[in-house]
Order: sequence, then C-alpha cells, then structure tokens
Amino acid sequence: MRTRFLSHLLLALALTGCAVQQQAGLSADTLARTASAGPLSITEAQVITDNDAAFLSKLRMVQNAQKSIDMMYYIYADDESSSVLTSALMDAARRGVTVRLLVDYHANYKHLDLFSLMEKEGNGNLRVRFYNRPTRNIIKDAVYLTMGCSRDSAATRPEECSAEKFAAIDKLFADEVIDGRPAAARDISNIDMGKSGLFLSGLYAKRGDVMALAVQGGQEIDLQGMKGGTSAATPEQKEQLKRLGKVYWESRTGAPFQRMEANAKLFFAFALYGGKLNPIKETVTSLLPIDRKFSDEEVRDWDHLTDYLHHKLLLADRSAVQMGGRNVENSYHMRPNPFTSKYVFMDTDIRAVLSQGGDGIGEAFDALWNFDIMVATLADVRRHAPNDFVVNLKYAEKACRGLEGKEEREACISKEQQVSVHTEDERMADCRRTMEENARAYTETYLPTIPRQPAPGFAVDAGSVLLYIENLPFNRELPPEKRRRTYGAPVGDEAAGGKYIHDLWLREIPAVCASATPEAPKRLILHNAYFFPPANLTHELSRMVNGDLDCSNVTVTVLTNSIQTTDLNVVNLAARHSLKAFAEFYQQQSDPAKRAKFDYFEYQPRPDSPLSLHSKVSVFGDDIAIGSANADVRSFMMDSNNVMLVRNAPGFVKEYLAFVQEILDDPARSKKLNDYFADTPRDTILREDLETFRQILAKYGIDKRVDEGRMKEIEGRFVQMLNDVYDLTKGSLDAGSGAGKRRENQNRFNAEFKPI
Repeated sequence: MRTRFLSHLLLALALTGCAVQQQAGLSADTLARTASAGPLSITEAQVITDNDAAFLSKLRMVQNAQKSIDMMYYIYADDESSSVLTSALMDAARRGVTVRLLVDYHANYKHLDLFSLMEKEGNGNLRVRFYNRPTRNIIKDAVYLTMGCSRDSAATRPEECSAEKFAAIDKLFADEVIDGRPAAARDISNIDMGKSGLFLSGLYAKRGDVMALAVQGGQEIDLQGMKGGTSAATPEQKEQLKRLGKVYWESRTGAPFQRMEANAKLFFAFALYGGKLNPIKETVTSLLPIDRKFSDEEVRDWDHLTDYLHHKLLLADRSAVQMGGRNVENSYHMRPNPFTSKYVFMDTDIRAVLSQGGDGIGEAFDALWNFDIMVATLADVRRHAPNDFVVNLKYAEKACRGLEGKEEREACISKEQQVSVHTEDERMADCRRTMEENARAYTETYLPTIPRQPAPGFAVDAGSVLLYIENLPFNRELPPEKRRRTYGAPVGDEAAGGKYIHDLWLREIPAVCASATPEAPKRLILHNAYFFPPANLTHELSRMVNGDLDCSNVTVTVLTNSIQTTDLNVVNLAARHSLKAFAEFYQQQSDPAKRAKFDYFEYQPRPDSPLSLHSKVSVFGDDIAIGSANADVRSFMMDSNNVMLVRNAPGFVKEYLAFVQEILDDPARSKKLNDYFADTPRDTILREDLETFRQILAKYGIDKRVDEGRMKEIEGRFVQMLNDVYDLTKGSLDAGSGAGKRRENQNRFNAEFKPI
C-alpha cells in the first residue's frame, strides 16, 4: 500500500513540478491508477517510423544487453531479419544474459521446433513461453471428440458408451497434477488422450485435415488402452507416426472425413468474422456426440479461443525499452524488396533509455510471464499438443511439391509419410540451418542496400514523462495468487476487466474537450491500422457532438487503412456500417454550438507499392499514446496490448501533428470520406460490401468448397452481420432509449463483433 502511495506521489511530482509546464488533461492520480508502470524518466527517447531503423535499434539493444532481455510479440517469424534477431538472442544467452520470450500460441505454434532450438542452445539462459494455452474445457472437448469407448460397451451396450466415456474422462481430469499442483484449480490441462493432442495440433497449425483425422480415427480408440502422447523419438514412436500417416491417406476419401475437414476449413476461413459468421461452436458441436452439451463456460472458452497476445515489447537490462506496433517479421523490419511478402507495413515504435522506472516495466512483464492460467512452457505445449505429425506431414508435402498432378503428388506424400519420419532433434537441426541461411541472406544481400543516411524520426523532448499502460487478461489490482482470467469487460467496468488502455481512452476524451479553448484548440487523432471501435468508445465519441460535452474547440481525425491497403479487409467491411450509423447520428443529433469537428480519412493505394498502415498512435490533445492497441473491438474484448503514453513533450507533439497533417493534405496518400458516409444510401454500401465479400470468398476458394445453398446461407449471414453492426451502433448511440438500453446494446455489440 505504501509503495502504491509513493507511485502516486512520484507521478504527481513528475507531471506538475515547477520545472515542467502544467499539463492539461487527465490528473496524475487517474494516470497512476491506469498505468502498469510509471512515471518513467528518460535519458533520451525517439519515435521511429522507419522499418530498417526500428529493426537495427532492436538488434543493438540485444547485442548490448548485459543482464536481461524480456520480449513479447504476437508474431515471431523465422524469415531473414527475424533470424538475425534470433541468432543475436542466442548469442546473448550464451554470454550469460537471461532471455525470456513470450509469444502468442496461435500465431507461433508453427515455429515450436525453432523455439525448442533456441532453448536448447541458449546455455540454460533462454526460455520461451506461449500465451493463451487451451483451457481445461477446450482440452476436455478435444478428448471427447477424439476418443471412443471400450470395445465391450461400444459393441453390446451402445447406449452406455457415452456415459462410460464421459465418466472416465472426468475422473482422469479430476486427478491431474501439473508442477505439483492440482490442474483443475488453474483451469489448465496437459492431458493428451485418444487423439486429442493430434486434434489440438491441427487446430493450432490450422490444418483442418489433421483435425478431421483426429476425430475420425480417435472415435475407434479403446478407452482402456490409452496412454499419453509424447514427442516422437523412439523407433516404436516412429512406427506409430508412419502408421498414422497411412491412416490419414486412407481416411481422406471417406465422407465423414470430408465433412469434418470442410467444417474445419470454414472455421479457419471465418475465424476473424463476427459471431453470426464465426462457425466455431457449430463446427465443434457438430462433431460431438449428440448427448454432449456445451456448458456456459465451454461456450465462453471457445468464444475466446483466439484471445491473442498482442503486446510488442523489448526491454533490455530494465533500462532500455522499445515498443510499438511492429511484430518480428520481414514485413515490419524491411523496405519493399524480394524478401518481403504481400505487405510492407508502415509502423511506429518508441525507443527510450530510462533513468528511472524500468523495473516497473520488468515487473509488468513478470506478471504476464508467470500467469500460468494462460501461459504455457514449451514442455507443456508438447504434452498437450505435440507437433510431430503436423510437422512430418509438412516435410512430406515439401518433398513432393515439384510434382504437378494431384494424384501423383498425393501418392508421393503418402509414401513419404510411411518411409520417412523426422525426429525433434533432426527438425531442430533443420531450423538451425534455415536460421543461418536466412541470417546470412539478410547480412550479405539486404543489409548493404539500407541507406547510410539515418532515417528521420521524432525526438522526444527532454523532461518528458512516459507511462506504460496495458490491456491484460486479469485485474492488476488483485494480488497474483488471486488473479483469475477475465473475458472481455462489461461496459463501465473496463479497468476491473483489465482493459486499462481503453479505460484511458474513455477518460482522455472528456479531458481533451475540457482543456480546449478558442485560443488553444485541441486535436484528437486516431492514426490506426484498424478503426472499428468498441461500442462504448463510439458512444463516448458521440458525446463529443450531441452536447453532453462542450467539444467545440476540438477536431477529431481518424486516419486508417482503406480496403485496398489493409491486410484485414473484414475490419473495413464491418466498420463501414458503424461509420454510416455514426454519420447519421452526426447529421441528426449533433449540437452545432458544442460539437467537435469530425474528419475520417483512409490511406490510398500507391501504384506498385505494397505499403499498408500498421501504426497504432493516438493523440489526445497534449498526450500521445504509441503502442500495439488497435482502435477496434477485438483489442478491447480479446487481445492483450501495451502502449506508452508520452506527456510533457510539446515539441514532439507539434512535430507529429505536422507529420500527420502532411499526409492528410496529400490526395495521393489519403482521402477524406465524410461526404461518402453522409450521402451514400446504406443499401448502396451494403451491395458494394457483398460484392467485395464474394470476391474474398473466391480469392480463398471458399466458393468451390461449398454448394450453392450453403453459399447463399453464408452470404445471408454476412449481410445479417453488417445489419447487426449498423443496428447495434444506432442502438448504442440513441439518446431516446435510455442509458440502460444503450449500455445493453453496447455490450451486445462488443460481444458479437469481438473476433473482428
């Protein structure tokens, strides 16, 4: 308690001391409650918009680290630039630096062998963990899906089959112990029974065919003869993998296999769409026995299956920090060149050398790293979702890639699976060769092409104060032993649900309006890759125009991707209908005397350029937040995120506003769409979006995987989703419906569209 009081006192002194101008906006006490760490005093700091400069800065931090390196990323790739960073991390661990890397389970399961290599060669100093492990309910469902009954009951007492199986599995889970502690108390499990581990490996590897194999093959397994799965190493286990490969190819032509594979493919195709189109529950429940019903907790766990680790953080020696929107991948760390894929991202990082407060960021990292309710070690992952089969299948497919005929290629893959099995050690050796080749390609081919002249950035004013703020899967105010996973946050309880970034946004808006005057107008800028805000944020924006707040001296600017420049077009498709509802609200219910000015801009595609915005920067008057949080409902309801709030930096604020204004003033780079949303009938927008949706389905071959009737059903659900976006946005803003009804609509909006 005394420590908490001191942090409030220090923050108040930092923000209101006589050496610093009085800061308009949020109070020191409000920020102290919101921040995971702060105040952070800087020796120096800069904001980096150039990809090469951002990567080389991270690389230098790793190479210069003496004691510790803590990292968190959504994507950690194995491409050219990433391999250079991986090699540097392993070198740091060998020289005695403690290295910890936390990555998202879904995005990085495919690199499990690479992370195992890093741990193996890190001299005991390098550890990797996965965020958002499958819950106990999800693993239980995987076992139910993939395990049969005993031969006796299946043959002579089929009515008792399910009851027998469920009872046996419940007992198995009730007795599970992990690290000497009951697993049930933490809602986790490492059980791999039947083919549950194979099912989960297919799920996280996004292989619908492997999920189908696990279900079809597992239903015939004798419950009494099951043993836990292990990573392939022994001759017997190699033979098991070979037999499984044979079963895989024998199963592919069967109707049940094809039905299950089709369901799984649709799940992966629509995983980022809203509740009306996301088929996760119906896909899984269609495979469960008819008497197996989902509990409310299971529904919740499947709904939040893709709660991503969306933090981006590099902390070296608890004294130097770099964070922002960039993942670890070529697209974020290079200019367009032959090594980059479809998109090269325009992004923003902040790098700071700290004179005070770095331990606070380290403690915030510890809190996530040790949250074992959601965080799994690599050993845990290999126990409940061993990757041996999916990786060996990938090896076989690679060996047969050059064959043109489908039948010839599939025969080749089948043969490869039955004659060749790659052990974990062999696979790690391949990862090492790939890493060395990629790193050499970056160093010898790409690095010499980087201009020697340093790329321009923004210096952060001396005397500025930084605050580290997060969206977390728990209430930070509770002691670690009492923390439980939170699932989203009800409107009005953002902080209690761990959503401290959005709590900050909601508090900053009225503070900006209160501090703006005719002599000193303020700007609120959301320079963000994805703009599909949660309904409670849209409602707060509506208060800037309806007279609840006097925001007459404030200009709100949104600058985001167009559907031609984004890597996630579903966000734009949904957001257009929320924007239409807001435009109508502005026309019909705004107060001309008090309303803020609203401008909405989208980046325009450049000829022969793959550039896409990925920055997440928010300007709230005199404050600027830089980090990983998108202005979307997913960031509020599902993903973890972090931002750095910069205060007392008038020079930086002025330069950044000029930087954004230059983009807004260039019609080749951005386009203002206020008139489009105000004047275009919604039916027209709906027709345009349905045609775009059809093009997306055709691009990914969905139209060829389903019949005409199913296609019409999918299109109907898509249209209904867009109608729900529009209707629930209107209901969230409607002044005539009362506060309770508006809040109900806001919660419904956030719940239905959280996957987007």
